[in-house]
Amino acid sequence: MGYAVNVGRVGALAVTLGVGWAVASAPGVAYADTSDASSSSSSASSSASSSESSSARESAKPARTSRSDSGDTAGSAPSSGSSEASEAGDDDAASRASKTSRATGPARDDVEDTAEVDDAEDTAAAEDTADDADAPAAIETVAVSTVAAPATPSKPPADAPRTKPAPTPTSPTTTSPAPEPAAAVPQSVVKPTLVSIISDVLASILTPPAKPAPATPLQGATMLASLAAVRDELERTAARRYGATVADAVAQLVDDTPNVLVIGVDGTNLSRVLAHPELTQNFFKLIQGGTTAASTIVGHTTVSNPSWSSILTGLWGETTGVINNVFTPWTYEKWPTLFTQLESADPSIVTTSIANWDVISAIATSGLGVDNVVNVPEQEDDPLWFKADDLVGDFTEAAIADASAAVANLIFSYFVGVDEAGHAFGGESPEYLEALANFDRNLGEIMAAVDAWEAATGEQWTILMVTDHGHQPQLGFGHGFQSPAETTTFVVANNPDLFQQGGVNLKYSIVDVTATVLDLFGHQPGVTDGVSLLDLDDSTVTPGDDDALLRKALQDAIAMYGYPDIATNLALSVRTIAATIPYYVNNVFNGVQSGLQSLADADIFLISPLAALAIIPVRIIGDLTYIAVNIPAQIIARLTGVTGASIFPLVRPQTPVFPIPEAGDQTPTLLAAACTEGRVTSAVFACGAAALAS
Repeated sequence: MGYAVNVGRVGALAVTLGVGWAVASAPGVAYADTSDASSSSSSASSSASSSESSSARESAKPARTSRSDSGDTAGSAPSSGSSEASEAGDDDAASRASKTSRATGPARDDVEDTAEVDDAEDTAAAEDTADDADAPAAIETVAVSTVAAPATPSKPPADAPRTKPAPTPTSPTTTSPAPEPAAAVPQSVVKPTLVSIISDVLASILTPPAKPAPATPLQGATMLASLAAVRDELERTAARRYGATVADAVAQLVDDTPNVLVIGVDGTNLSRVLAHPELTQNFFKLIQGGTTAASTIVGHTTVSNPSWSSILTGLWGETTGVINNVFTPWTYEKWPTLFTQLESADPSIVTTSIANWDVISAIATSGLGVDNVVNVPEQEDDPLWFKADDLVGDFTEAAIADASAAVANLIFSYFVGVDEAGHAFGGESPEYLEALANFDRNLGEIMAAVDAWEAATGEQWTILMVTDHGHQPQLGFGHGFQSPAETTTFVVANNPDLFQQGGVNLKYSIVDVTATVLDLFGHQPGVTDGVSLLDLDDSTVTPGDDDALLRKALQDAIAMYGYPDIATNLALSVRTIAATIPYYVNNVFNGVQSGLQSLADADIFLISPLAALAIIPVRIIGDLTYIAVNIPAQIIARLTGVTGASIFPLVRPQTPVFPIPEAGDQTPTLLAAACTEGRVTSAVFACGAAALAS
């Protein structure tokens, strides 16, 4: 917008100089007669233009005031002028408001408030043209100031937060074009002069080009996929700032004791799910019953721990400073997790975390932590982690069956098997599909447990399913870089009372999970980069009743994603490589220490005491090596946009330790089973309490 203003001022200066030159070169008598007329005409034109601009701006203010609870006034009285000029100003304001409403929605009306008003009295008619050119560029600036305006918003009715404010009635109903501004009058000079030439040139540069005829609307899945290209972060910012006004309304929409299940499946390519319906029937059934986003984290790292920290704190890794898979407990003291925020807001909510990656379990227990944590370790003879995933599924089913309808419940269930298969064989390998099929079976059993619980209690579960990143198709690094296969993610929200069935919403992001869960329980998140998915429901569209259209819409959205710009791609690649080094160093020394500890615990003559003694120097060497490689990694992270990066604390974080269930407790106890035609179609299990740690 600043460049357009400068162009307007330079144009006005050029016109002024041209007038001066004409005055100096014209005959004296002509100068005397023309001066009065020209001055009068110029004054009248400037006055009419100023009146018209002022009228347009003032007529726009009531619309913004009507949508906010702030104390903004309706504007001062319009400047004096003829009734025709006032009507023209009103029409012009209505036309601009209509265009703004169609282009940006209710949160972006009235963009003329920040135009260069102070310069209106000091410039000629050409600057009015420049002001018109400035209007579109002012949209983003005004949107932020408009959102920040409310000081003490009043509590809205229960259904108000779920419906975006309606635009001013005059905006959408005014379809006739606005009359030409008065600034065009001085251009109609019979005899060409330097002034007219300069005015014509400036008009040709500054006048917006004519709008082309409307194109044929995009149809079906193509239209939905195109939404990904125009995702508006300003709207997400607006929703985030207005979030304080909707918590009470959300609390009235859900049960007094809400129940939320968050399912995390690591390293899952949605494109593979959609391409193999025969292997992922339960996965797609959940998509059919809710609203889904084929989202992307392009521009953010695709390493697991930073992404899961974003999911569980509501903040991107650039803010939290998480750059690799090393668990840093101090991070979650500064940036509380979803579990800590819930426990702080309402300790009566029963929170449970079930995962087969110790980093996830460590995040869940940081801060105030969850009420119950189940950490499933790696199982013997389980290279693809199928057995471990099955145990996560069984524990999740048991937790659902054991949930009390008298209290609010949050269950977080994390599966690592798909990601492990991608690392071991690649994202397009048969083993990757096999891991997807295994997860899908567990998902079906979990959904059966949810259905049984809902039928028995009459209450409803809200289910959110999310992944942290995708996977490279070939065997190699797996993920960590910026290819579309790695940056494409998904968010599925399923609750028939809150989310549209078979819907697609490309504004969902993985960073929205924390804000959404807190919103569902009627609480506000702390500092967050996300918004509640409930605040984005106006952006949900339905491809149609045909499942093929839903599948195609999501596939089209995925196909539109690409790489970031070269500079971002290079910076994130360098960051990933630098951050991976301390992670591997940490793993190597942890492995050596673990091996020595096993020997020390074996009570072998002479060997066990030596192993116990060796643990101390190995730990010291490991700490020093980690510090040596972590310092440059943190510096590189800071230089590439991680504001939360820090070389302190210098110490190497300790490996999280969780109680290992006894052998007898690893076999779940059958609580209930459902049979169809002589076959068990669903079952609910419970496991021994030894696997639980509070």
